Amino acid sequence: MDNIISNEALERLDNRAERVRQLMTSSTQAQITQLWKQLDFSLIYHDCALEGQVVSSDELNAAFNERTVTDASSLQLYNALRSQRRAVDLVREMAAQEQLVFSIDLFKQFHHLYVPSASNPEKIKHGHYRKEIPLHRSYFHEISEPARISGNMRQLIAWLNDPEEALALHPLKWVAKFHYRFMRIFPFAETSGKIARATMNMVLIRTGYLPAIIHATERQRYYECIRQPLPELTRLLAESANSSLDAAEKFLRRRAKAS
Repeated sequence: MDNIISNEALERLDNRAERVRQLMTSSTQAQITQLWKQLDFSLIYHDCALEGQVVSSDELNAAFNERTVTDASSLQLYNALRSQRRAVDLVREMAAQEQLVFSIDLFKQFHHLYVPSASNPEKIKHGHYRKEIPLHRSYFHEISEPARISGNMRQLIAWLNDPEEALALHPLKWVAKFHYRFMRIFPFAETSGKIARATMNMVLIRTGYLPAIIHATERQRYYECIRQPLPELTRLLAESANSSLDAAEKFLRRRAKAS
């Protein structure tokens, strides 16, 4: 099982990432902006779908259009999508920092963005760890008992900030290991999955890749991978990262031919 992702497969992924980086250096700023816009839309669309929330392209476009006149029936959805867009902006902002330090506050910041205040203000306490094992949830893997969450998160953050750990693994394997551990802790009753994927993509962008966008069609497989040994999730994330790079490479080559 440990060899599910071969060194050759990782090398091919690295080579594709390098080709995309080279294409970006020769692209116009407008082309790069359009590429990131498409990636952002795709990421939010599929991220919502992984959590069982179906949104349409029209709803995404309307939510992100500042001139959209929002009626009362759509206001909550649009506000939630705009907040998720701010979370995507935070991912890239943190990825661009000279030094990235992981902290409880960073995860709480993502939690605040992913959980709309208006959805249930009496029950939702932003940044607070869950106090019980959720009875109704999409994920069915084993998760930490509430009393162990705080200690497990401290251990995870110490691991995240250990430079030797970061150097010991390929970035893809490193983010897969983080994602797997975070989801086993499942610190927040809401949106732990979105926070895990946001943090994972923050590190991938920081290390020269594009976001690993897990498509809605892989939803059931994604849940199963979290329940299974780590290499299964690593393989899915590698495929997702490769798909993003492939789409970006084709997009930039088409734009280069057209200009």
